Amino acid sequence: MKNIVKIVVLFFFVTNAFAQQVPITSQYMFNNYLLNPAEAGSVDYIKASISARAQWTGLEGSPKTQFFSMESKLGEKMGIGGYVYKDETGPISEQGIQLSYAYHLKVSDAAKISFSLAGMLFSHDMNKALLQAEEYDDDALNSIKLTSMSPDINFGIMYYTDKYKVGISSPQLLQNKKYASYSDTNNNVLARHYYLHGEYKFNVSDKISVVPSTLVKYVSGAPFQFDINARGVYDEKYWLGVSYRHSNAVVILAGLNYKNLSFGYAYDFTMTDMNSYSNGGHEVFLSLKLFKKATVSSKKFN
Repeated sequence: MKNIVKIVVLFFFVTNAFAQQVPITSQYMFNNYLLNPAEAGSVDYIKASISARAQWTGLEGSPKTQFFSMESKLGEKMGIGGYVYKDETGPISEQGIQLSYAYHLKVSDAAKISFSLAGMLFSHDMNKALLQAEEYDDDALNSIKLTSMSPDINFGIMYYTDKYKVGISSPQLLQNKKYASYSDTNNNVLARHYYLHGEYKFNVSDKISVVPSTLVKYVSGAPFQFDINARGVYDEKYWLGVSYRHSNAVVILAGLNYKNLSFGYAYDFTMTDMNSYSNGGHEVFLSLKLFKKATVSSKKFN
């Protein structure tokens, strides 16, 4: 039975990997820097965040992802940031790092626009001991390089105020190969991704606000994907929300702010055929805001 489960997981991963190669958390709306490097410097404090995600729990070899990010304003018009991550699915694992610089321009008294360029470096690893070839001494399998490094570039733009933000970004611009010795030129390329994200904050009362948001994802050769999210926030301390990931999952979001700490939890209800094999997904994040000032302007999305 375990071997059958392994085959199911590997088949599902391979057929979907090239539609979405960049790992994304379910709670990205609390850390938009993971989507768009232009986010760095948009708030007046240093923000450090850590998250851990387990997808399709109950399945051997199911995806697991961890992120650690940090971003900060630098002067009046600049921002810097970076993150490291690790992503594992069955025999395939990837580690990566991003370092970015952003420049912010004032458009009006209430609005700014930021531009960012980020350098990225990925390490790809494949454990061939976990792969079961149909034929002994399979040439295609043996030709795959076990470890490979890929440099890349991420570009982002974001327009934002205290009430709303909208941004576009594109990671993996260079479209390098993951395994240089692997001859397949189609399924071995880091595909260029395009993200369009936005959100708006509605103040219902002095203590209650509602924040709808969306994320549109596109990869060449694959259909558009989108998320629709909404969360209610009480007294800037507690939130409860829901997210719909098109043809993939429904996510329940909950969390709280305590002083300069934020904690969030998400549970994914899988809507695909994987629902018959897994128990959904779990994700937690913890964020620390350093040198945050208690001002009205600091009560923004982050």
